[in-house]
Amino acid sequence: MILGLHKGATADEIKKAYVALVKKYDPEKHTERFMVIQKAFDRLKEPASRAQEDVRTFNYIKGEFFFNKEERIEITDIQLTQGLEQLESRKKKGEIAPEEADKKLIQAYMVRSWKNVQKKLWAEAIQDWKRVLTLDPTHRRAKNNLLYSYITLGYSYASHGLYDEALEVWTNASQMNPDDAAIIHNLALACEHAGHMPEAGNYWKETVKRWRAQLEREPDNDYLKNCIIEVLREHTGSEEIPTSDGQQKAAPAGAAPRAKAAKSIDDYREILKLNPEDFEAHFKIASILMNEHKWAEATRELQVLQRKHPRNIEVMNLLGWGLLNDGKVDDAFMIWRKARVIDPKSHLINTSLIQAHMTMGRMLRQKGHYTPSLVHFKALQRYQPNSAEVRYEIGKTYQMQGNERSAFLEYTEVLRLDPKHREARNGLSSLKLRR
Repeated sequence: MILGLHKGATADEIKKAYVALVKKYDPEKHTERFMVIQKAFDRLKEPASRAQEDVRTFNYIKGEFFFNKEERIEITDIQLTQGLEQLESRKKKGEIAPEEADKKLIQAYMVRSWKNVQKKLWAEAIQDWKRVLTLDPTHRRAKNNLLYSYITLGYSYASHGLYDEALEVWTNASQMNPDDAAIIHNLALACEHAGHMPEAGNYWKETVKRWRAQLEREPDNDYLKNCIIEVLREHTGSEEIPTSDGQQKAAPAGAAPRAKAAKSIDDYREILKLNPEDFEAHFKIASILMNEHKWAEATRELQVLQRKHPRNIEVMNLLGWGLLNDGKVDDAFMIWRKARVIDPKSHLINTSLIQAHMTMGRMLRQKGHYTPSLVHFKALQRYQPNSAEVRYEIGKTYQMQGNERSAFLEYTEVLRLDPKHREARNGLSSLKLRR
C-alpha cells in the first residue's frame, strides 16, 4: 500500500509506481519518506519476498459492473416498482406472452439493480441479478455483476475482520467460478482467520493445485514458484527436535526456528523440486525422518546438507544424533567435536555432547560394559568439571564394576559438592556396611 498498489500488481506497475513516488519525494529533501518507499520497492521487486507477503494477503480482484445504455435510465423508484408489479401480475394472469414478459422483467430488474448499485444497496442488487438468472441463466451481464458483487463484498468484509461473512459470499463466488485461484486463495485465508482450520487446509490444497497448473503454462514464473513454496512451507502443525532416545523435545536454545512444519515429507520434496537450494525444506525432511526413527535415511539427508553447509551448527548437531542412533557412535562424536571447534561456545553442541555422553555411559553400564561406560562419564568432566551428578555416575559405575575403593572416593566427592545428594549417601552407606 506504500506504493499505492493492490496485491497482484505486475512488475511494470510496481516499477512505474516506484518511479512516480521517487519523482514526487526527492531523496535529498524527503530522506525518511524515500527510505520507506525504497524498502517497499525492494520487497516487492524480489519474487521470493513478494510471494512471502502476498501468500498471507487477501487478493483484491479487479473487475467492474456492466450495464447497457437501456439499463442506465433515470426512472423513479415508484415508477419502477409499479411497472414491475404490473408486469408480474400480467404474466401471472397470462395477459402477456411468457417470453415477452420475461424479456421486460429482465430489463426492469437490471434497471433496478443499476439504481441499487448507485446507492450501494448490494443485497437488493444481488437479489435482482438472481431473478434475472432464474429467467435467463445465460445472461452475461447479470452473471458478471453477481460474481463481481460477491468478490468485492468478500474483500470488504475481510478487510474489516468479518471473516464468516466474507466466507459466505466468496463461497458463492467460487461456485460460480470454481477455477479462479484468487477466490480459492481468499477462502483459504478467510477460513484461517475465522478458525476453520480443516476447511482452510482443503482450500490451500486447491489453491496450490491451481497455481501448479498455471506454473505448467508459465515455467519461468519465479513469483508463482515462491508462492507455492510458501504455502507448502507454512502448513501446518508444529515440529519438535528428536532426542537420542527417540523421544521429542522443544527446540533447544540456539536451534534454528522450527515452529511450523508441512504435513509430510512430500510437501518438502515438492519445495526442493521448485527450489533445489531451499535449506529449510531439506532440513525439515531430515527432521521428519529423525522423528520417524529412520536414522539411516535421516543421516544421508543430513550428510548431503552438511556438504553444502559445512559450518552450519544445527545441521551438524542433528547429524550427530542421526549417526549416534544409527549405531555410528565414533562418527557422531567426531562431528560434534568438529562443530565445537567451529563454535566453542555453542550451547546447542555442548548440551548435545553432555546428553550423548550421559546416554552412552548409562547404556553401556546397563550392558555390563563398565570400562567404556567410564570413558563416557569421565569425558563429561571436560564440560561439567564440578558436576555432582557426573561424579555420582562414575561412582555408581565403579561400584557395579566391583571397584569399591574408587566408588568410595567418588561418592565422598559427590557429597562434598552436594551434601544433600541422597543417592550418593545411600551408595556410601552400602559400601561401609560391606567392610
